[in-house]
Amino acid sequence: MKNIFKILLFSSLLFVSCDDKLIEPYTPGALTEDLAIQTSANLRTLMNTAYADLFDRTESVFTSVFTDEAGIGYANGGQGVTDDYIFFMNSSSDSPNSIWVSNYFALSIANRVIVFADRITAVDAADAEAIARLKAEALTVRALCHLKILSYFSPDPKNDNALAGVLSDRIIATSETNLLRSTNGVFYTSIHNDLNSSISIFNSLTSSPFSGIAKTYYANANLSKALKARAYALKGDYTNAEIWADDVINNSGISLANASNYNSVFFTDSEPADTEVIFRVKRTAAQNSQATNLHNGWCSVRPNLSGSPFYEVGRSLFNLLNQNPLDIRRKTIVAPSSVIDANYATSTNYIATDKLIIHKHGGVATGTTTAATTTSNQFNNDLKIVRISEMYMIKAEARVAAGDLAGAANTIDILRDKRFVANQTTPVYTDVTDAWRAILTERRIEFAFEGYRYIDMKRLGALANVTLDRDAADYSSSSSNYPAGNPVNLPLSSYKWAMPIPTDELNANSGIQQNPGY
Repeated sequence: MKNIFKILLFSSLLFVSCDDKLIEPYTPGALTEDLAIQTSANLRTLMNTAYADLFDRTESVFTSVFTDEAGIGYANGGQGVTDDYIFFMNSSSDSPNSIWVSNYFALSIANRVIVFADRITAVDAADAEAIARLKAEALTVRALCHLKILSYFSPDPKNDNALAGVLSDRIIATSETNLLRSTNGVFYTSIHNDLNSSISIFNSLTSSPFSGIAKTYYANANLSKALKARAYALKGDYTNAEIWADDVINNSGISLANASNYNSVFFTDSEPADTEVIFRVKRTAAQNSQATNLHNGWCSVRPNLSGSPFYEVGRSLFNLLNQNPLDIRRKTIVAPSSVIDANYATSTNYIATDKLIIHKHGGVATGTTTAATTTSNQFNNDLKIVRISEMYMIKAEARVAAGDLAGAANTIDILRDKRFVANQTTPVYTDVTDAWRAILTERRIEFAFEGYRYIDMKRLGALANVTLDRDAADYSSSSSNYPAGNPVNLPLSSYKWAMPIPTDELNANSGIQQNPGY
């Protein structure tokens, strides 16, 4: 029996490296053999494996390093200084390959759940509901993965005729090695069809086996609706984006975290039920031995001063956070062990005198209450995929698109009042560009180190008339490592705002089309 078969049937939530599961030649949606899924329990095991494939920190780490969230850490041993940090990217780069493979492998499993859900005979009404729920979960995950592929690999997500990726809406045989990329229009249609179907199924269910925080570990109707809002916002269809964002805000029962419980979302995964998180990927203690903790994407040992950070909070982001010390997000993002040099701009050794440690995803060891203080293998953070704050951001964007600047400001004010220990003055936007810029800034703070900035700049940068905002100190701190003439910031006109199709896919799939510039 092949290893893939054993993994899918028996591993449940065990995280297995992509190398263990990759098909050679790799084709999206392919597995090595058919699976004998005969019961709802088998189907749940298979679906859990799809969730495990979503736990990939690449998006968060790549985005932070490639944009203006992270700077070179004082313990950097060469990580990123010749690739992501200097905007080097080609078809052999690790980040596009990881994002492509992890999403297509999750798609391959989700497709099997969908197919087998229609083949299994339920033993009773409760079992029929369990099978239907699993199909709805798989449809939602399939939409999520397709949306990520479109977001990263399409040169222009607002153009229906631009290319996205290979549509994986069925089980693709390993013999199919001439697969073309589909257009964004085809992708968006598939995404919304899957989400509409999942919402219909979820709404038909009479009960749920999940409650409290546990229910956020499984795809659900709130996630499906939130993904519709996200997809419409990516497309630039703000009329529909607002409809679905409002639905989640008003009907999900999920509230924004406040200054007293915001940190628990990222450090202990113990926020009150129905607070902030719409969907997260569960991380188990068994996975820690494989060194895939979130925080280890930025540091070698642990996210504090002595934890060998090879990346730190970018100085421009820190300066933005430092304007509002009462903002709970500053405490979440910047570790208390950080060493802050007020004269960093004139420091002759900035990298040694200004140490801004990334604290988000710091984690808490089992049985302790202090964040980011114990050995790395004890950290056990879950990966937050969608939070309710994103729906407020999308609603604010929709208000700007509709010319309602006051409405946008009021929406942002609701969010900010929850993130500060005291209510804030409602912002006033002088014009549309100012409003887009303010929302992009708010997103930069709210979603720092969560994998949003790359896509946010891609879709909102031109509207806000801004580019990346790296501080000159972050660039000069490791300038001796940079190739001569490398730019401090990446122009929005660069082709690198669309990732390249990975070399492995190009070699295995003769029909695939590469993005321009690569």
